[in-house]
Amino acid sequence: MKSLAFALCLIAAGPLLAFDTTPVKPRIGIVRVPGTHRYDPDEHVQKAVRESLRNELRGRGFDAFLSESTLEQIERSDDRRADLYVEIVGDADTEDYGGVNVGDRHVDVSIGVLVSHVAADIRIYDGRTLDVIATDSLSRRSTAVLPTSVGFGDHGLFAIIALPFLERAQVRSVARACAREMATRVIEVVDNE
Repeated sequence: MKSLAFALCLIAAGPLLAFDTTPVKPRIGIVRVPGTHRYDPDEHVQKAVRESLRNELRGRGFDAFLSESTLEQIERSDDRRADLYVEIVGDADTEDYGGVNVGDRHVDVSIGVLVSHVAADIRIYDGRTLDVIATDSLSRRSTAVLPTSVGFGDHGLFAIIALPFLERAQVRSVARACAREMATRVIEVVDNE
């Protein structure tokens, strides 16, 4: 009799352990902003912010994905795969405030003070109705002293190579910081729903 009771407990334990009592987190889609295209110079900043926000939300346990559709395209289709949609409208720029050239006859390095700024408006929409749930504005700035160009040569020939990838790396760093705060704001909205 004890072995039968033990067997019934083992059989019943499997389905009981299958119940997950943790609340289901909503699926979040991050939409593309209308009017931007792949070759737009600011598109790399938009993409960096969107990817950073997706990665930040995934790191915090949410099912987040990048949508290549705009909100208008999603509104016209019946394929709404997210519980929430996030739209990020923003701008980014980097300014070079002067610089110093350091070098000798054969090598020259220009060092500048670069200030990168990212400003964004974030809009969170209900996935079913596409009504605006919340809006917020964020802004981040970073200042760094970086080499902006390198020159090589001698008295007959001299070549200068610009280093724009350092500016882009700084903007991406600011975009990641902005995305961390955006993720916090999105999670606050989810918790209040």
